[in-house]
Amino acid sequence: MTPAATSRSSPPPDPPPGGRTKNPLRATAAGFSFGKTGTGIETIPAKSAPDPSPLSVSARRPHLQKFAGGAFMLFTDVFVEPFAQHPQWATFLPVPAPLAEGENPGDLLPGRHLQRQARPTDTANKIWNRIAQRINAYPYATSDQCSEKHYRDVFEFIRLNTGSIDRFVECGVFQGGLSILLAGCALEFDFQLDLVDIDPAALNATFHRIRLTFPEALPRIRLFLGELPNYVKACVREPDFQNAVLHHDGSHRFNIVVRDLASLFYVRSKLHAVLIQDTHLRHSDPAKFCFVDAAVAAVFGLDLKYQPIGVTFHATTFPERLKREGEHDVYFVGGLSEGMMIPLAENNFLYPHALHSIDDFIAFPAPQPT
Repeated sequence: MTPAATSRSSPPPDPPPGGRTKNPLRATAAGFSFGKTGTGIETIPAKSAPDPSPLSVSARRPHLQKFAGGAFMLFTDVFVEPFAQHPQWATFLPVPAPLAEGENPGDLLPGRHLQRQARPTDTANKIWNRIAQRINAYPYATSDQCSEKHYRDVFEFIRLNTGSIDRFVECGVFQGGLSILLAGCALEFDFQLDLVDIDPAALNATFHRIRLTFPEALPRIRLFLGELPNYVKACVREPDFQNAVLHHDGSHRFNIVVRDLASLFYVRSKLHAVLIQDTHLRHSDPAKFCFVDAAVAAVFGLDLKYQPIGVTFHATTFPERLKREGEHDVYFVGGLSEGMMIPLAENNFLYPHALHSIDDFIAFPAPQPT
């Protein structure tokens, strides 16, 4: 990792700033170098206003299924296709109806491996401790997939950038291990929270986990059913989508992550940073194409400016808790960080091409009204 940002070829200029502006984000690729604006610490400027849409090539390529014969990686994710048949696909969902008294939100996602992960409550930070105490009071088993250090690093990133973040977007919620922390942070640090997932059951389960833990945060939360490019298209002209940060822990397939990250080009002037998880993850089946870090390089280039977050193992590690049917199907590569904090002001999008449009990255559009 290069300790300081260097200049590269500049992207197309953004339109003049407009709308609501807050303090700039205080994070650089040199590290979590934070401080008040004007203290000499390198900062990411607050961003606003939509990007101009480049010329679309979708009219020349209306069929978005690439290489359908199976000779190459598919443009679409076959895992997503059943969910894309949902009548509310690619939309913000209405507030879920309350569960019956005593009903476990985890039952909305049957058959998932559950692991209770208690958060420490005796740290030096009182805000973390308050949030952790409420998280630990949740009465049901859950499945929290990130390391404790990853959760702590995300919290620290938010805490040190109080006042710079208007909206936090989480792509891929599973059972809400990070979502529940973000809900507590939304209350403590005053921002809106958008949860994005392809599975309506995951969104519902996460929403109800938050309802039982931080009910006062519910007015700040929106649920979006769809892939990340669907969400970007829905938000690109939203006046309230400003000063955002994205956490990505959705698909880990190389081609799908490339689509997800490339779609962010169209909201780059509204997005401070991308936090992405599982950059150290690999799968024993080559057909899974589990290369999140390679997808990051495909979009932002090899001289990426970033800050490692989460754990870094000294040697390649086969986690016992992720063993299935007696075999290790996933493992963590030694020397690679669990995640990355990527400040967009210090990096350029090397992909997509100027002739692309957001529609070129949407595999499953919203259903057309009949």
